[in-house]
Amino acid sequence: MTIKTELMDSLIVAKKEFKILFRKKALIIPLVLFPIIMIVFFGYGMGGTVKEAPILIVNDDTGRASSSLVQEIGSFTEKYNGDPMFSVTYTKDMSQSEAESKINDGMYKGVLIIPPEYSESATKNESTTLTLLTDSSDTTTSNIIVNYMRQLLSKTGSVSLNIPNIYGNLEYLDFLIPGVIALTVFMGSVATTGSAIAGEKEDGTLVRMLMTPISKRSVILGKTIYQLILQLGRAVILILAAYLLLGFNMNGSWLLISLVLIVFTLGGVGMGIVMSSRVEDMESFFQLNMLVTMPSMFVTGVFFPLSSVPDWMRYIAYCLPLTYAIDAMRIIMIKGQGLNAISTDLIILSLFAVITFTLGVHLFRREA
Repeated sequence: MTIKTELMDSLIVAKKEFKILFRKKALIIPLVLFPIIMIVFFGYGMGGTVKEAPILIVNDDTGRASSSLVQEIGSFTEKYNGDPMFSVTYTKDMSQSEAESKINDGMYKGVLIIPPEYSESATKNESTTLTLLTDSSDTTTSNIIVNYMRQLLSKTGSVSLNIPNIYGNLEYLDFLIPGVIALTVFMGSVATTGSAIAGEKEDGTLVRMLMTPISKRSVILGKTIYQLILQLGRAVILILAAYLLLGFNMNGSWLLISLVLIVFTLGGVGMGIVMSSRVEDMESFFQLNMLVTMPSMFVTGVFFPLSSVPDWMRYIAYCLPLTYAIDAMRIIMIKGQGLNAISTDLIILSLFAVITFTLGVHLFRREA
């Protein structure tokens, strides 16, 4: 066989491969769009800083020195790409416990408390201490606020900062671990459910299974029970590993963690069934799965706070269920708060579970 003949045969094989590819319409779109989406999300998500992070200034002093300090804080606000890094609000007569509750409710990322004797101490050239509370569950934003305040107050000379640790000594890992657990459960429940059904459709196992006395309802229920046990087991292993290997402290209720993960897993299973109903084989499912689930990793705040991304990216994040699962996990695991604090997240996750699971069951029963 000559080189020319081999080259011609190779072109025929390549032509055949392209024909197969173009027949799989569900595969072509993710194949092209996925790298573009990843570049955009990486570019905006990984390189930013905080933008318009809400800060509250509690000025309990009526003297000139505190007024000057407040004005200086307002005028000192740095900008990032034309937008202020902080959104500063002012008030007075608020106790530290009330300020902490504002942070617990997520209203502010930081609260600076100026004591009543501040101006008098400044007049006498005596040292004084301001209290700075920060939402340390968001370690990135918290560190930026602390550094900003230290830089600002270093100009005043005799002023020092008292920075209580509301949630204990937290590091970036404490911010990261709840997000990674939620992401693992989301990607695991969608991918394993969808790939199992797509694989069984491809090799004919699903058809053979449905020829037995087993009903379609039993198939879905069995796959759902399997996923609930698998994903809860993975979450427990991840939390224990984080505790034993990284020193992560779980401050909240295991029962609430389980509730959030069960609801979220049901939604993930439903989403996996819906996606698998739109493809004919494993390869198409994996491309579709990457297009849908992988961008969630970079837009929902797993690795960096949502306050550091552009507005359009934040709006996308608010449309994705993973955002609310991550928020609920951080509220429970880091802040140690209860059911009331995660009620909004839980309602949204429940709606996600009901919609995707109902649609998934309907499509499976119609097409299987």
